Amino acid sequence: MTIGRTQGVALQGLLGSVIDIECDIADGIPMYSLLGLPDASLQESRDRVRAALTNTGQKWPNKKVTVSLSPAWIPKSGPGFDCAIALAILIADGTIAQEPLADVVVLGELALDGKVRAVRGVLPALIAAYKSGIRRAIVPAANRAEAQLMSAMEVLTFATLHEVVVWARTGTTPQVQEDRKSVV
Repeated sequence: MTIGRTQGVALQGLLGSVIDIECDIADGIPMYSLLGLPDASLQESRDRVRAALTNTGQKWPNKKVTVSLSPAWIPKSGPGFDCAIALAILIADGTIAQEPLADVVVLGELALDGKVRAVRGVLPALIAAYKSGIRRAIVPAANRAEAQLMSAMEVLTFATLHEVVVWARTGTTPQVQEDRKSVV
């Protein structure tokens, strides 16, 4: 197995820090460890991510899953790391390739059915990512209007984890939300 890597942003007020998310899947007693000073809502990501993966047709590895959020000394809070954690797990498991997610910041909470829910602080998160040299982002479709204010970045928006996985495999992006609503 390989190590899956993605990036997210930890916000402290309006200031953000890019966080490296690494996942290792190893033989051993099946368990999930989340390292790097996560708060209680982030600790709960295990159950949201597991349900979202299985309910979108992906498999949860029946092995020892270790997820590290670094730098470890920065406090991390909220469910906004869910999508990035899920993608790191899929990369580590060999389900998707690392390359499409290299130098991409990923934001989004996962619903149990695999929908990517809106998160707070998208604009400050994108500004922090841009200042760190990142030029591409994945954000929830519900945060599209806020994310488009950061015109210096390429922002991809997705409504479901399944759409993100399809994009990572094929490069195909879904139509924008306004296009999905057709008048009959």
